[in-house]
Amino acid sequence: MLYLIGIIVVLFVVFLAVRKNGSAVFINEERVGILEDTKITAEELTKTLESQLAEIVGSKVQINEEIKVEGIHIGGKNKKDVCTMEHLLPKMRNMVTYKVEAAIITVDGGKVAILANKTDADAVLTQLKTELLPEGGIPEDAKIDWVEKVETVNEFVESTEILTQEDAIAVLKSTTETTQSYTIQSGDALYLIANEFKTTVEKLLELNPGANLSKSIKVGQVINVPVQKPKISIKTIETQILTAVEPKTYQTQYDDTKPSSYQKVIQQGKAGQKKSTIQITRVNGVVIEEKEVSKEIIQEAVPEIIVKGTQ
Repeated sequence: MLYLIGIIVVLFVVFLAVRKNGSAVFINEERVGILEDTKITAEELTKTLESQLAEIVGSKVQINEEIKVEGIHIGGKNKKDVCTMEHLLPKMRNMVTYKVEAAIITVDGGKVAILANKTDADAVLTQLKTELLPEGGIPEDAKIDWVEKVETVNEFVESTEILTQEDAIAVLKSTTETTQSYTIQSGDALYLIANEFKTTVEKLLELNPGANLSKSIKVGQVINVPVQKPKISIKTIETQILTAVEPKTYQTQYDDTKPSSYQKVIQQGKAGQKKSTIQITRVNGVVIEEKEVSKEIIQEAVPEIIVKGTQ
């Protein structure tokens, strides 16, 4: 009987020694403290930390490190590491790194500028539109759109990647070198073409290997020339309705009973009038296309008929 009681006592002591009555909290593999709480979870601690950091930085955050919680028995040397949640959380805030949710301006799918939030991103795009529109303004009913596919997406980034509005505008206004075709005109020379496109003859030769430009150029020959392409461009399409003169036409009739010196106007011609709808397309304020999309005759032109002798 005494033997049985002894076994029970030993088992009870072992139970007390190994029972989990606390939680050890880790950041990655480093233990940062012990809580006298067996129900706290890593998810709860992560959510609390991210919430506190979000209030501090003014944006949603995402902690980079892994937070882990392991149940342990508090006893012996462990007791010195026991702390309250109020003491543990500030310590953890100082130990973790994190990404912040930011607004990223993308151009044709590529990330170009990272702003703190969508409000800042919208302000940047609005200012750029204002700067790139024609100086004289455009009609209220004109269509305005980006040439490229411009979007704003939210994503978690390192805080050091976030730009000020001023820096973001500078990035979006910067240019990259690309090429376009140019057809050689009468009177052209390589140095004149180089001057027109703000480059050098050497650069033109480099862009057109095998074209033998150093020997001669020919009218109608198509070559590559360098141009600076903005990262972002604004396109405006406006419609103008103009009233224009429709010129009179001439008709000649011949009379074989009259001498060749004979000429008589038998019907006076008269110009007509038309209403044209003109569509003007500009990119960054520069007209790239102007076309008549419709025409309405207001007053028909009257042809002038002239009779000439043939004898």
